[in-house]
Amino acid sequence: MNPIVEEINHVSNEFFNLDHENKKAHMKLHFVSPQEIFDTNAMTKIPVLSDDFLDWIRAAFDYAPNKYRIDLDIGFDDMGGYDEEQLSEIFKKNILLESRKSMNDKGIQNRLAIKLLSVGLALLVGMILMSCFWKDGGVAEEIIGYVFDIATTVTIWEAMTILLVHNQSIRTYHWNLLKRFSSIRFHSLEIWGICKEKCRNCGIFD
Repeated sequence: MNPIVEEINHVSNEFFNLDHENKKAHMKLHFVSPQEIFDTNAMTKIPVLSDDFLDWIRAAFDYAPNKYRIDLDIGFDDMGGYDEEQLSEIFKKNILLESRKSMNDKGIQNRLAIKLLSVGLALLVGMILMSCFWKDGGVAEEIIGYVFDIATTVTIWEAMTILLVHNQSIRTYHWNLLKRFSSIRFHSLEIWGICKEKCRNCGIFD
């Protein structure tokens, strides 16, 4: 195997702890408080995860090798009044909400694709009819036929791109949200910080 290709295939090991036997990727995140992962502008019953945090979750699926599940470890300097169970429940509800959103997006994309496909087929029929019944149209026929050809190709191509590419991306993201988390842990780093400070006072970290 090409050394560069082999290095690319194994580069994830340089960034994350990978359990190859159980096919798990252990990923850790650190925040000052839960407020950093919430969208503080959204006035909802349950806190909504911020777009930046969800973008990192999406990136985690891409960074981890295919078919590896993710062990997500999130530590806070200050739990902000939440406990691990509350944060886990908030995260679970948000993942379900994000999953529903992805399915809604898929429905919108499908409707758009069907409309584009309908327009494309109508243009195709029009182009065929024009070629059959409009004879000796000269330059005008060539120009209109050229425009019909481009419009037909573009609309049908866009429809197929949505159905085959965009929808596959949405389905993959939806599956990742629901299936690829092996475990999710929220915890306080405050105790570790206190212990570290005591050890520093003892000269261990000097």
